[in-house]
Amino acid sequence: MSAFLLMQPGVASINNTSLNTHFTFDISVQAKAGEPLKLWIPVASDNELQDVSSIKVTAPGASHSINVEPEYDNRMVFLQYSTAPSELKITVEYDVRRWTAGTHNVRRSKGETTRFLKSDSLVPLGGRYAEIAKEVVRGNNAMSKMHSIFEHVVATMQYDYKKESPKLGMGDVAFVCDYKRGNCSDLHSYVISLARTEGIPAYLEYGFPISGIPIPSEVPTEGEIGGYHCWTWYFDSQSGWLPLDASDGRRWLDSGFADISKTLSSTLVLQRSAVAVSKGRDITLQPKQAGGSLNHFIKPHAQQNYQQIETSWKVRYKLNN
Repeated sequence: MSAFLLMQPGVASINNTSLNTHFTFDISVQAKAGEPLKLWIPVASDNELQDVSSIKVTAPGASHSINVEPEYDNRMVFLQYSTAPSELKITVEYDVRRWTAGTHNVRRSKGETTRFLKSDSLVPLGGRYAEIAKEVVRGNNAMSKMHSIFEHVVATMQYDYKKESPKLGMGDVAFVCDYKRGNCSDLHSYVISLARTEGIPAYLEYGFPISGIPIPSEVPTEGEIGGYHCWTWYFDSQSGWLPLDASDGRRWLDSGFADISKTLSSTLVLQRSAVAVSKGRDITLQPKQAGGSLNHFIKPHAQQNYQQIETSWKVRYKLNN
């Protein structure tokens, strides 16, 4: 398997072709004691770029199953307590063998593209986004058009390092289009709005990195992960599904690595995409949750008395040999 080579002083070589990582998710739920509780925890699925194995669920006092919702094929652990204790501590862990993604390692399967041409509740199409696309999009195929969208977003949007946005992480395209700042969910939702407006199937994929930016010369073999990351996949009829990471493109540029930034119009940095956990927006869980759909599904979702209750979580990783 070939891979691109990027070497910078003080920055790890990011030409790795694969990572083998053990992930541990520690979940805590503050529940109303003695009442029924339902909990859904996202779990990574196998695909062309990753193999998931050795799934272990530690949940004293609960029955559980591993389910898949039908729209996006997102996998989850479902736990149900007939009478919940006041505090729950649950652990889900598994191993992931993940391969790098890009034009050198394309996801060939066409899959279902129709859903990824439609709007989401916070990702509108047409209108002002058609006007923006008309100004910035160049080329005659999906790859060239997406490269121009990537360049537009990296040049005009800022990453919200200080987390000042009042709608941070919501992926509200109408807001982001005016605010011009956000996190990965926000910037990539804007990317997807422009892509779908141009007739290019595209979707968000959520996962976890094992390093920040820039990547250190030696990534620690184990540690705690500070938060999720997400990126865009789009479909090119000649090549298949290709990745794009405009959010990290902006962050690498801010860190002084313009050469790495440019590559992210068609590839992912493996240490920043060490596992893919879920994809899509407006999620209906399996079994179906009470209330409306979820904006996205990267953190555990808990309900009591048909209402969402708060969960907290910690994600740890350990690199396997």
